[in-house]
Amino acid sequence: MTTFASLVRFSATTASILLAASAALAASPTKEECVDAYGKGQDAREAGQFTQAGKLFLTCAQSTCPALVQSDCARFTDEIARLQPSVTFVARDSAQNDLPETSVFVDGAPVATRLGDGNAHDIDPGKHEVRFVHAGKETILTVVVNQGEKGRSLVGVFPAATATGAAVPPPVATTTTPPPPVRPAPAMKRSAGPLVLVGVGAAAAVAGGVLLGVGLGKIPASCSLSTNECAAPLKDPVFDQASSGVSLANIGGIVGGVGVATMAGSLIWYFVQTPTSAAAAPSTSRSFTPWVGPQGAGLSFSGAM
Repeated sequence: MTTFASLVRFSATTASILLAASAALAASPTKEECVDAYGKGQDAREAGQFTQAGKLFLTCAQSTCPALVQSDCARFTDEIARLQPSVTFVARDSAQNDLPETSVFVDGAPVATRLGDGNAHDIDPGKHEVRFVHAGKETILTVVVNQGEKGRSLVGVFPAATATGAAVPPPVATTTTPPPPVRPAPAMKRSAGPLVLVGVGAAAAVAGGVLLGVGLGKIPASCSLSTNECAAPLKDPVFDQASSGVSLANIGGIVGGVGVATMAGSLIWYFVQTPTSAAAAPSTSRSFTPWVGPQGAGLSFSGAM
């Protein structure tokens, strides 16, 4: 009986080994399957379908595949593992209570029937629609997952159900006080007094220039301003004309110089003064009219200061 039992035990062991070997041979991909998985895996990777690419690269990384294909697929498998994003799903109510009895669908495909284990799930990079379903209600998230993103938590929140027959408090009437009107900041302006002097100085400068020109024009051609001499006999009328022209030119130069100085000083005064509110400034109406005539020049002014 002992020998017979040993033979039976040996036969059973041998049969188990043969069955395991047959299953291993059946699971090993053929050369054609390796090459096919190699090509399709690269296409899936380029399309961003990392989950499918990882499965194909695992197939062509088997020891029964050609050495070159097996080496590349093993390397591609490691690259996909680094780039493959993963997410976790969480369902909660409005009070932040977990709802483990929730199903999850990603892009319409079921991913989890309940969320009690807290496991991470591989997902392809890109835009996805995640639908949480709990107790006949659902909530939808639209997310964009990036390459290499690991363990990102996607939370679906279900609003609390309103109790049937519960009294809803009436809305509280509130009185809204309109905000006070916004008044624009008052315009700031400078006093126009310096500008009056600018006008006076400009008139004086013009008048001085006219007088200077008229005076120089009255000096006879036989007289020289540089030498202060006239080529004429003593007591000739040209001496009186020259004296009158020089005097008039000197007056014009003085008047013009005073006018220019008045303009410059008035402009400095205007720009260094402190501006005041236009509302506080009295309304004035002024006008200036320069004039030039044969006997001189000036500036006429009308209006209140």
